[in-house]
Amino acid sequence: MATSTYDPCLLITNGRREAFGIVGLQTDDTLAIGTPAFSGAEDAALQKANFRAKPKERLSKEVSLEFNGCTLTLRGDTILLTQKGQGAKIEIIDPKAANRAQKYMEQRARGRTLRRYANLKHRSIFPRLRKYNNLRTQNTPAIRPLDLATAKLVVFTDGSFANNQDLSSQLGYLLILANESSRQDSTFDIRGNVIHWSSTKCKRVTRSVLASETYGMVSGVDIAIAILTTLKIITGRLGLPPIPLIVCTDSYSLYECLVKLGTTAEKRLMIDIMALRQSYERREITEIRWINGEDNPRTHSRKQHQIAR
Repeated sequence: MATSTYDPCLLITNGRREAFGIVGLQTDDTLAIGTPAFSGAEDAALQKANFRAKPKERLSKEVSLEFNGCTLTLRGDTILLTQKGQGAKIEIIDPKAANRAQKYMEQRARGRTLRRYANLKHRSIFPRLRKYNNLRTQNTPAIRPLDLATAKLVVFTDGSFANNQDLSSQLGYLLILANESSRQDSTFDIRGNVIHWSSTKCKRVTRSVLASETYGMVSGVDIAIAILTTLKIITGRLGLPPIPLIVCTDSYSLYECLVKLGTTAEKRLMIDIMALRQSYERREITEIRWINGEDNPRTHSRKQHQIAR
């Protein structure tokens, strides 16, 4: 099996299309999707190696699966992802109790589980756990089926200039694997699944809005190409065309620098801009689009994150 370029714990088969399979590993849990031929070959390999393994459980409308602290439920043609009640166990610790150290360790472990489930990478998670606990049933992620033959990897990037309390910039991106439907009025609709997102404080000094937007796009494109390489392995095994990468930004200045070969007075930005141009010329980035700021989902999520902090 081949290792994913994005996650070394994600494995993809190298064999023929009839025995296709994808396996995700997490500690002592394994989540796999594959053809009956792949499942049979796996059982045969375990028997040949004389390894003992847990009995397989198959996801269905009647049977749910537990993996990595989450529960997978099949509802129609959609898979729902929910956490296993860790949010309901969050409670206030009595600092005067004799077992306060043990309680602190328990609550901290539950916080890490929720952070992994929600893909939150910020240390300020605990003040927001109560709010997350109250809204956990309404915010159940749903994994919807897609047509891989026409799917696109769409990246929405955004950056705010000196909007944090310490006057630092906030960078963010959102990756969606989606099917697109275009309109005649130069607009497009997408329907798909969010596969990755990030909203982090920029550690580099930014002296302009263009710098914040550029650093945000560089971060988003970097992780998008890593994921896109894995997707190309999957589509190649299935005999499907490669998935194109679409980058969307609401900064017209950055769009002109990349597509219309514009220039900037900040020479230190030209290295990042030239790297993006090179990826665009090599067709690693299929298309760069300028969109309205009100239609950028990354803008709204970044603002909500800043308010939560």
